[in-house]
Amino acid sequence: MALPIDLSTRENNKFIDVGNKNTSVRTTLTGSDGVEAGINASGQLKVVLDGKVDTDNSTSTPLAVDATFTGVAVETLDYALIFITVYSDVASATDGLTIEMSSDGTTWHSGQGDKFTVPAATQKTYSIQPHSRYYRVKYTNGSTLQATFDLQAVLKKTNSKASSHRIQDSISEDDDATLQKSVLTALSDNGSFVNIEATASNNLKVANVEDGLSIAKGDVTGATYVHKFGNAPDFDSDDGEVNIWDGADDADIAEMQYNYSSTADIDSIVSSNAGDTVDIEIQGLDASYDLVVQTVTLTGQTRVALTTSLIRVFRLKNVGDADLSGNVYCYVDTTLSGGVPVDTTKVRAVIDNGNNQTEMALYTVPLGKTAYLRSWYASSAGAKKTTNYVVRLKARPFGQVFQLKHRTAISDGFPYNHPYTEPEVFSAKTDIAMTAELAASGVTGAAVSAGFDIVLIDN
Repeated sequence: MALPIDLSTRENNKFIDVGNKNTSVRTTLTGSDGVEAGINASGQLKVVLDGKVDTDNSTSTPLAVDATFTGVAVETLDYALIFITVYSDVASATDGLTIEMSSDGTTWHSGQGDKFTVPAATQKTYSIQPHSRYYRVKYTNGSTLQATFDLQAVLKKTNSKASSHRIQDSISEDDDATLQKSVLTALSDNGSFVNIEATASNNLKVANVEDGLSIAKGDVTGATYVHKFGNAPDFDSDDGEVNIWDGADDADIAEMQYNYSSTADIDSIVSSNAGDTVDIEIQGLDASYDLVVQTVTLTGQTRVALTTSLIRVFRLKNVGDADLSGNVYCYVDTTLSGGVPVDTTKVRAVIDNGNNQTEMALYTVPLGKTAYLRSWYASSAGAKKTTNYVVRLKARPFGQVFQLKHRTAISDGFPYNHPYTEPEVFSAKTDIAMTAELAASGVTGAAVSAGFDIVLIDN
C-alpha cells in the first residue's frame, strides 16, 4: 500500500450511541493507489512490509554449456535483504553464481561481488545485505547442458534469518556465511586488559601453565619446560648412596657422589678421543646463577676453555654433524691424561661414548625463576644383578643442606613414577638431585636410571 494515507469519513458509518451519549466515527484508511488497509480477526490494523519476487533477476530457462544468465539492475534502497535461491540439475561453473552491486546501475566491476559455486541437484539459498544502490544476479552454467534450472531472487524489506544449515550436514566452502571479526580481550595478572593473540601456527592462544605442550611450544609467557634424565651406569653396594649421573661409573671416572662447585670455576671441556672435533653445547649457570647456553668446538684430547665460566653445569650435548668417538668431560681446569682429567673430582659433567648427551638427574634452579616439580621416575633397567634399590629425591635451598623430598624402593623390572597433584616448589638457586642406593650388600655392577620434569616460571 503506497503513501500518503487518505483519512476519510463515510457518512453512512456515522452513528450515535444513545445509551452513552457518545458519537463514534468509523473510518477507512486508503492508500494513494486506492487500496484499503485491512483489519485482522483480532481487530488489529494490518501493517505489513511486503517483500517481492524480483522477476528481473529470476529465471527458469535452462542454460546451454558455459552459457550465462545476466539479470537486470534493480534498485535496493527499499529493501533490507536479498535472498537468492537456485537449483540446477548440473553444477555451475566455478564461482558461477555472482551477486553484483553497483552505485549507478551501469558500472559493474568485473570479478567483484559475492561468488558461489553451486553443486548439482542441490537447492541452495544465499542471503545478501545490499550495500550499493543497485544489484543484479549473474549465473554461468558449467560444462553440461542444463535440463532443469530454477533461479529466484526475493527482496525483503525487513531483516530475516540468513540461510541456515543443519548440524548434521557437512559444510562446503560455497555455503553462505556471515563474516564476523572479533578481538578478544582478557584481564591479565597485573590488572591490565590485553588482547588475546594467536600462536605461530595461527591458533588462538588459549594456553594453561599446566599444559606441557603449550609450554614446550612457547605459547605460555614466562614459562619453560625442563626434562632432566640421568643414569648411574655401574656402581656397587659398597659405594653407598650414589648420584644418578654419568660419573657414577666404575668403568670410567667412578665419581659416585657428585661434586658441586662453590665458585664459577667450571671452565674446561675435552674429549678422550683425539679425533673428536665437533661442537658441544653446554647448559649451566654463571657466577650470578643466570642461565647460560654456550657452544664450543672440541679439539680432541686438548683442553678447550669455555666462553663463560660456570658455577653449575647440568647438560652437555653434541650439536655437530658427527658422532663422538670418546667420552667428553666438562671440568674445573686440571691436568689431563689421554684427554681425561687426572683429578676426577674436578669433573662436573660427562658424555658417555654413544650417547652424544649427558645423563644427569641433577639441576639447579636459575636466578629469577621458580621451579615446579611435576613428576619424577626411577627404573632399574640395565642393572646386571637382581637387586633392590632405594631411590631418593633431594633438594638443597641456597645456603642450606640437602633435604629429603621423597623416597621409594624399586625392584628390577618394576619402574616407579610419581606424578604430583600439587607440584613441589623450589626457589632460585636450589640444587635438585636424585640418588640411588643398593639395599643388599655384596652386589656389583648395578645401574639405575631416573629423571624429573620441571616447569620454570619467571619470578
